[in-house]
Amino acid sequence: MKEKLLYLGWSIYRDIVFSGLQEGITKDQRKKIIGFNQFILLALLVNFFSVISYFYHKLYISALINITSAYFFLLAFYFGSRRKLETGRIIAVVNLNLYLIVISYIEGLKAGEYLFYFPYFLVLTFVVSIRRNSRELFIVYAITVIASLICLKLSPYTNDVQVINEALYIRLYSSNLVISLCMTIIFSYSILRVNKDNEVAILQEKKFGDTIFNTSLDGVFIIFSQTGIIASCNHRALELFDVHEKRDIEGSHIENWFDEDHIRQFKSIEKTISEETQSWQGELAFATKTGRTFHGYVSAAPFSYKDVRYTKISILDVSHVKMTEFELMKAKEKAEVAAKAKSRFLSNMSHELRTPLNGIIGASNLLVQEEHLPSQKAHLDILKFSSEHMMMLINDILDYNKIEAGKLELAEAPVNIKVFIQQVSTQFASQVKAKGLEFKTDIDDRLDAEFITDETRLNQVLSNLLSNSIKFTHSGKITLAVRKLFASSTKATIQFIVMDTGIGIPRNKHREIFETFTQADVNTTRKYGGTGLGLAITKKIVNKFNSDLLLESEEGKGSAFHFTVELKINESRPRYIHEDNAAQLRQLPGIRVLIAEDNPVNLAIAKRFLLKWGIEVTEAINGREAVEKFRKGEFELLLIDLEMPEMDGATALREIRKLNHNIPVVAFTAAVYDNMQEDLLQKGFTDFIHKPFRPVELHSKITYLVAALRA
Repeated sequence: MKEKLLYLGWSIYRDIVFSGLQEGITKDQRKKIIGFNQFILLALLVNFFSVISYFYHKLYISALINITSAYFFLLAFYFGSRRKLETGRIIAVVNLNLYLIVISYIEGLKAGEYLFYFPYFLVLTFVVSIRRNSRELFIVYAITVIASLICLKLSPYTNDVQVINEALYIRLYSSNLVISLCMTIIFSYSILRVNKDNEVAILQEKKFGDTIFNTSLDGVFIIFSQTGIIASCNHRALELFDVHEKRDIEGSHIENWFDEDHIRQFKSIEKTISEETQSWQGELAFATKTGRTFHGYVSAAPFSYKDVRYTKISILDVSHVKMTEFELMKAKEKAEVAAKAKSRFLSNMSHELRTPLNGIIGASNLLVQEEHLPSQKAHLDILKFSSEHMMMLINDILDYNKIEAGKLELAEAPVNIKVFIQQVSTQFASQVKAKGLEFKTDIDDRLDAEFITDETRLNQVLSNLLSNSIKFTHSGKITLAVRKLFASSTKATIQFIVMDTGIGIPRNKHREIFETFTQADVNTTRKYGGTGLGLAITKKIVNKFNSDLLLESEEGKGSAFHFTVELKINESRPRYIHEDNAAQLRQLPGIRVLIAEDNPVNLAIAKRFLLKWGIEVTEAINGREAVEKFRKGEFELLLIDLEMPEMDGATALREIRKLNHNIPVVAFTAAVYDNMQEDLLQKGFTDFIHKPFRPVELHSKITYLVAALRA
């Protein structure tokens, strides 16, 4: 039962004292609220016992005054719990002063109610924080002093408002004296206890700060900004400068610890910091007590404390980093020397090997072409094959060395991709047929155009891939496929694929086969030969095209190598497709056409044909100009390029459709992509025509669309 009562009392106390606390408040605000609630609780307890005492002695007016005072204390508590602490404190302070004035006047000074001013002066330190609200505390104390003087001045020694005999006066005075004395002792003890707790907290904070200061990985100096004298340092600074005691550093000048070459530099840094009051970071060299020099990354930051300007200098030892940088530089220089020596060696060896090989290959070719015995043919074929294979290996090694040195540059020349692929397939057709394999070539018809690329390197890539497919395929077929994925007026994305039904490559070897001197299996090298450089070189050449060589393969089921490149379309290609019957096309007089094209050559070619057919032509060099000219003129058909500066064709068409929904608009473009017609119709185009255009097709579309509009 006793424990339940204690728990109930504690619960009530906790609910009252912690009332008004909320998330997000500071530690000081929390203390302020708790202190105020404790003050209110104590005042209410005093009121409660006073009311009982006054009723017991039949002093009903005094009891009524206490009840009224308790009401105002409850009102102050209400405001405090509603986050209006300042209002609550004002009500509490004013209420307590008025209570002591009124009760002292009613009972007389002889009753000793004024004695409560002594503990009241002490309890104010709990209500108002001395450290952060000294002005407020001064005002509260001033009000209390004035109230106490009014109390002593106005209150009579005795009063006849209530019946109080001499014995009762003595009891009242004695009880008030004892209560005020006890409260004074309690509050004095509490103040001492709080001060002690604050002192312990300050010491702990200082200890915590010192721990952080002394366990830092940086050596730290605190110096006087004006004199440069070191005021303090941490333990790491002692270790960095080979010093055992702080007194060896503290009091010395900061310049004593710099390397001679960096003293002047630090002076300029110090001047910059003092003038601009901003931090500085950089590397400086320092000298220890033993004469050792080390490099440190320095951070210098100015600050002020008690009107004295200081500078904090943090030093991180980077000597090991500097040493590593030096070793890396030495290693880099050695590697460069070794690379140059390797390059020279390969160049010399290439010359020395190529010269006799050239003689061997030439002689073997002459022997094959001249008369020889039938029994000698097999030996001559071996001689020719071996010498050519040796030349191929030398070329591979030299190519790889050139790629590694970063000296491989791609040439740029116009190449008809369709014709090029046909040439490559013709080159390997006989080898494929000799092994009894099927050779399939799949070339996109849209690639019958010129693109800017390096034909030699592209041929090298495809030749390596096809050679591997022929080497590792014993039955089935080999496929060379080339597709145009999509294109714009200036660029096209083309995919190259080489597939076979050969031995395949295990999944765990897909990465290894692209490494130098590596094949899928040791048995592969023994059975098929090769250096393992072919795919490594091929991949690096493909990388030069800003692409990547990808592999899809499964052991026993064949392989597929593919890569995708973006090539520029040859700008000097034919702008239209020549047709003999273009000259017999009938005239189209009176038709007004607006053509929007940013390429001046394309614009001139199209305009020449339109004018030849008697069409009135208005030209625009971008989408924005096309919209403006459409607003001002009257046209029966629009030819609009898709890709133009400032405003593209699709955006220009959206603006034009706001003005006219019916006018036919033809997309005039070199772009090719999937679902192109559906996409252009969805964007609002009536039809489209490809560049280079066929004059007959352009004439036909204009005739049909204008006739439909006029109908």
